[in-house]
Amino acid sequence: MSPRPAVDAEHELPKRLSRKALKRLLQWLRPHRRIILVNIALTLTLTAVELAVPQLLQRMIDGVFETAKATAAGAQREAVVGAAWDSLLNVVGVFVAIFVVAQVVRHFEIRRTVSFGQRFMHRMREQYFRHLHRLSPAFYDKWKAGQVIARGTTDMDALQEAVSWVPNRITAAAFQLAGAVALMLWMDWVLFLMVFPILPVLFFLTRWFRTRATDAWREVRVQTGRLTANVAESIAGARVIQAFAREQENMRIFSDLTDNLYATRVETQRVHARYMVGIDALRRYARAAVILMGAYRIATTAGMGGEAVVTPGEVVAFMAYAMMFFHPIDMLSHLYNELLHALAALDRVIEILDTEPKIVDRAGAVDPDDFDGAVTFDRVTFEYDEGARILHDVSFAAAPGEVIALVGPTGAGKTTICRLIARFYETREGEVRIDAWDVKGITQDALHRRMGIVLQENFLFSGTVMDNIRYGRPSATDGEVIECARQMGSHRAIEALPKRYQTEVGERGESLSAGQRQLICFTRAMLADPRILILDEATSSVDTQAELEIQDALRRLTQRRTCFIVAHRLSTVRRADRVLVIEDGRITEEGTHADLMAAGGRYAGMYEEFIRAE
Repeated sequence: MSPRPAVDAEHELPKRLSRKALKRLLQWLRPHRRIILVNIALTLTLTAVELAVPQLLQRMIDGVFETAKATAAGAQREAVVGAAWDSLLNVVGVFVAIFVVAQVVRHFEIRRTVSFGQRFMHRMREQYFRHLHRLSPAFYDKWKAGQVIARGTTDMDALQEAVSWVPNRITAAAFQLAGAVALMLWMDWVLFLMVFPILPVLFFLTRWFRTRATDAWREVRVQTGRLTANVAESIAGARVIQAFAREQENMRIFSDLTDNLYATRVETQRVHARYMVGIDALRRYARAAVILMGAYRIATTAGMGGEAVVTPGEVVAFMAYAMMFFHPIDMLSHLYNELLHALAALDRVIEILDTEPKIVDRAGAVDPDDFDGAVTFDRVTFEYDEGARILHDVSFAAAPGEVIALVGPTGAGKTTICRLIARFYETREGEVRIDAWDVKGITQDALHRRMGIVLQENFLFSGTVMDNIRYGRPSATDGEVIECARQMGSHRAIEALPKRYQTEVGERGESLSAGQRQLICFTRAMLADPRILILDEATSSVDTQAELEIQDALRRLTQRRTCFIVAHRLSTVRRADRVLVIEDGRITEEGTHADLMAAGGRYAGMYEEFIRAE
């Protein structure tokens, strides 16, 4: 069996620049145009210095030849050599001055460009991260975490290089190419015609190479990703591989993947080798053409006894300018591909940034300091997707401090009711009210500030136990955290940890047991002191013994709070003030545990099944 191809995380390189992304990037860069223009001016200064160097070489070489001619004509050797030496020292002095100036300019160019790029990307990443916190839960229902993370990291990194260096380098490459052509035409148009044919050949050769190299390296990344995924999977599943004696088969799959990677890497080197052979041939042609034609013109004019049309220094300078053709064209081609990648990456970032949150504060939304905690559902109908109705005309009322248990089969709508109370989603029909206010008319900050939610996942953040308990109320002191843990009954379990409250919980709390994570989450919810508490399958991930240990914590947590408990384990909801049985998005039974058991209906049947299963 051949290995199943891993999903390729690399995006295809587009054929043309994205106008939408380019327009948005220019809008973001417009406030920084002064900094960008200064950076470009520094780059142009450096390029002008590079263009001036061949002229200095010409003066040095021609000065030597003039000295030799004067000496041959019988002039006093000492005077001629002295004048030549002075001229040479002047040229060397200019070289040194130019070198110093160039290094100073380069230092400021690099420093300013890097600083600007980092500041710009810092603001971009903050904007992206802030926007993610504004998005509604419906967004995360449709987007995978890996996609969102990749667009905020990999795609942002691709954009950083373009923002920092592309404007400078495109300007420098274009200016150097144009300057070299102009100076060559000014110096000698005949020699220019000898080297001009390499320009179109060089352009198309570079274009061919960039296209082939991009395709080749993309394939390398694909094969590398498949190989890496296979290795990671083999390490994670080492016990399963050994248990089923799959070592030889896995080795065969690994060998096939390494063979594919080897073949693609060899192909990239072949493409590069062909390109380098072509570039080397063009360089040799340019040098030969300039030397042969330059020598011919020097010899012809010298043999006729006239003034030389071309001097040896000009031939050397001309050759230097001809060599300047190669770097700018290669750079422009590279930068174009880089810009394609960057704008394609920006398109993907913009897709996230342009996503508007579905839940926003309405104009005139109230911001109450506190709630009594009454919750009312008034003929509520809801659907996540068009045509797939989840709740049908649901109505009920919970008094302040009342504990409501929501039970029923999976997919009945219990979690949806909790999500509507927290306004993670909005009703299509009907109203959800807290006290006298429709939740749509309460600011999200006020609503969530007085609401606590404990989920099945028991999510903990990296950091200490103390940090996690204090997450919902950062201003709480250590003493308040410890006192809260004592009230919740979690203090003893926390004290048993290696470093007590300063114990690092690890990523997602993996270093703790399910029961320990549960107690910490309950303590975190209690410290926040919410008026409305939602426990959505909060004990389903712990075993029976652990559940017994946290029953006291649950009783303390639900005191004096309007509480909604969603649980498949009906032992968790026996002490609820009222039980709502939810089936197919409707409330089919309602009452206390005792009343519903006495009625012998659907709840009684579920409870009996639960007792038998236990």
